[in-house]
Amino acid sequence: MEFEEFEAHLSVARAERESQSLPEGFLLFDSWVASEADLLHVERTLQVQLPEKYKEFMRRYGAGQFLFLDLLPVVSVDEWEDDLLAVNDAGFHKGEFIAVAPVGTGDWWGFSVVDGVCLDRVDFIDHEDGSINSAFSDFLEFLARKGLRAD
Repeated sequence: MEFEEFEAHLSVARAERESQSLPEGFLLFDSWVASEADLLHVERTLQVQLPEKYKEFMRRYGAGQFLFLDLLPVVSVDEWEDDLLAVNDAGFHKGEFIAVAPVGTGDWWGFSVVDGVCLDRVDFIDHEDGSINSAFSDFLEFLARKGLRAD
């Protein structure tokens, strides 16, 4: 999926939710954006090359709550928040998988890594047996389907 198609899905999702009344302070989108320096720091520390669509999304829209998904921020917004480094640098399938979004069951969505390069597709890793299954062709498709629940 390209950004133009993704942004059309995002516009529809935002328009559908504008009319809904939400509790005060509740945000559907947190928008914790990442700088180029943040992304380079994470890539150097984790010794991986992140997918371009992921990096562009983090620069444009950022992490945190993304409607029906919780995306790890590249850099923590406060001392209590997990971020990309905290989750992935602690040995979490180091060198094989970069987790970017918790599923909520102990499983994760993320990128498989081959020779230091994250694949474009988004995979699902099972916390019980460590199996990795391909799920979405790229990060934008993942966001549209799981985050926005677009068809």
